[in-house]
Amino acid sequence: MSERKDNGNSGPPPGLSLSLPDIYHIFFRHKWMILFFALAGFAAAGVIYIKKPPLYTSAAKLYVRYVPESRPPSSTGSGMGQDVIKNPDSAGQNIITSEIEILTSLDLAKEVADIIGPEKILAKIGGGTNRNHAAGVIKEYLAVDAPRRSDVFKIIFQHKDRDIVQPVLAEVINVYFKKHAEIHRGQGLSDSFLTNQIAEIRAKLTETEQRLRDAKAVIGVSKLEDAKKAITERISGMRNEIMNARADLAQHEAALNELMKLLSVNVNGTNSAETEVPPTVTREHRNVSSRLELLYAKEQELLVQFTTNTLPVQEIRQRIADAERTREQLEEKYPRLVLKNAPPMPASPVTKITMDPTSEAIQVQSLKPRIAFLESQLEEAHQERRKIEGAEATIVELERRKELEETQFRYFSSSLEQARFNEALTAGKLSNISVAQAPSPPGPDTGPLRKMLMIAMGGGVFGGIALAFLIELFLDQTVRRPVEVETRLRLPLFLTIPSTGRNHRRKLLGGRNGHRRGAEEGDLDAGQMAVALRKAGETETEKNLRPFIEVLRDRLFTFFEANKIPHKPKLVAVTSVAKGAGVTTIASGLAATLSETGDGNVLLVDMNQGNGVSQSFFKGKPTLTEALDDSTKAAGMVNEHLYVATEDGSDRLPSVVPRLSGLVPQLRASDYDYIIFDMPMISQISVSTKMARMMDVNLMVVEAEKTQRDLVKQAHTLLAGSKSNVGIVLNKKRTYVPKWLHQEL
Repeated sequence: MSERKDNGNSGPPPGLSLSLPDIYHIFFRHKWMILFFALAGFAAAGVIYIKKPPLYTSAAKLYVRYVPESRPPSSTGSGMGQDVIKNPDSAGQNIITSEIEILTSLDLAKEVADIIGPEKILAKIGGGTNRNHAAGVIKEYLAVDAPRRSDVFKIIFQHKDRDIVQPVLAEVINVYFKKHAEIHRGQGLSDSFLTNQIAEIRAKLTETEQRLRDAKAVIGVSKLEDAKKAITERISGMRNEIMNARADLAQHEAALNELMKLLSVNVNGTNSAETEVPPTVTREHRNVSSRLELLYAKEQELLVQFTTNTLPVQEIRQRIADAERTREQLEEKYPRLVLKNAPPMPASPVTKITMDPTSEAIQVQSLKPRIAFLESQLEEAHQERRKIEGAEATIVELERRKELEETQFRYFSSSLEQARFNEALTAGKLSNISVAQAPSPPGPDTGPLRKMLMIAMGGGVFGGIALAFLIELFLDQTVRRPVEVETRLRLPLFLTIPSTGRNHRRKLLGGRNGHRRGAEEGDLDAGQMAVALRKAGETETEKNLRPFIEVLRDRLFTFFEANKIPHKPKLVAVTSVAKGAGVTTIASGLAATLSETGDGNVLLVDMNQGNGVSQSFFKGKPTLTEALDDSTKAAGMVNEHLYVATEDGSDRLPSVVPRLSGLVPQLRASDYDYIIFDMPMISQISVSTKMARMMDVNLMVVEAEKTQRDLVKQAHTLLAGSKSNVGIVLNKKRTYVPKWLHQEL
């Protein structure tokens, strides 16, 4: 043993890693508890087997090729009355999942319950005739398994009654086919419902057609687009006629004016016309006339697209008026402009004139009423056009409504025909879903029962094992094995003494107050124990003890040599952290074995007299002071080399330590080779901690499976704090693992 000065904290605390010997130890230490839990698990499995017999099962398989969906009516009426085909996706989930929801719906279960009869379904499940309860039982015991990437799903039904398992599953499939057709093909719509819908839509359609005819009659058209085209062409033609009439009127008025001027010149012989027209004015007059012709043409183009009140038409007419005003101003200032643009006149002023002023005047007068009439007709055409435009929104809305109602009428008519056709089909003749496997004959399903039995038995076995590990690793914090002293506590282990009592009921080493050898021997103190260990007639337990006491003696010899402690006497203290650890037995046995070597005298000092230990030993034991005196030490003599002394080590006496400290010189000068101190239990005020620094070695006895690890570390810290040598003696260590499985030193 080496001196420990790190107080057991030289490294990090070990983790919870377990070695194979640790597992062996846990299993065999708690084998009875594990066995009890295992038996309890087997008993629970037996109860389950008796109380919960296996259910009877029937299975079927359905193959879904595709799902037809009825298409709703559209605005165009295309695809009306046809089915939209929906195939399963690549994973087979989108359609299969929907079909499973239909299969496991409560409505389907209620229909099946009505067909089979609630009293049959509930006969072996408490009885009764409640329809909802029976449907709940069907829904509870109905399972659907849909493997991934498959278009086939498996339907399973279980029940305690063998006779209804297969019929119920068969009805589930039949009702499912019916529900499938109702949902996806619209078979849920009855003929009466469709007939009523058709009659209602027909009445609406008739009303809409009448309103449309009335709206068209108000404006006097049959087709709106044709009427709009006709009125536009009519307005365009009238505008062209008005433009031509105005042009003719302007031409005849100009000719009449020129004729009147020419006649005036010829009659009077004088030229009443103005002076010659400058060339620039002539060009300007010609340009204005050309521009007027272009503006007239542009006006006609705009009138084809717009009405007379629109802004583009108003602008072009304003430009025409400005151009006419400019031309009139030029002609008033230069009358010869009219003659220059007129056809050439004959040379003779009188006899050669071929144009008749009267005829021109008549033409002028006849063109003005014609233009006024055409303008009034144009205004009427514009009014008619505005009337059509005002009724256009109403007519378009009525035409759209009529088209929608016609589409709905055709859809419901087709649905009625389709419904009557689907009703003619039996439920089992759906082309998109096939029965891959009919409902199988009923058979007991032992799988869930086996699972429950395995859970019960496994729960018992593994529950016991788990509790054993929980106790060993977390709940039980005592020191149990030598390896824990070195690995968990990180303390020096001096010796391990096993418990070898019969059936582990009698401990090898007794408590602090003595070693119990039987009621007939009574309680023994340290001196009596030393004598008992030296008697020839030792018990079997004492014979088993002697080898370990001798090993302890030999290790002390080795320790003293290794640490170079040659002085005499050598002081050895034996103490513990709890009662019953075996301190007195170890101290007495160590003193007895040391005295057998014959090298010198051994003194055993009992420091527990103040705690009520026996007060007599043969003629009475001397005190430590008397044992150090040659004249009085004979009173404590046990044999030739073994002496026994007593000292009051009570914690209530503060003078103990000073008194013992004063005896140190006498101890060093005595003729004893070894002085063994049977010390009181360690505490913060214990004499054991105060005297530890005086000792050459302190042996702390730890009772296996009784002493807490934290308490051992605290006690070691108190002892090692005085810079003394401390060694751990693990007492009453029990071995649980068989030697053939694992051996320990």
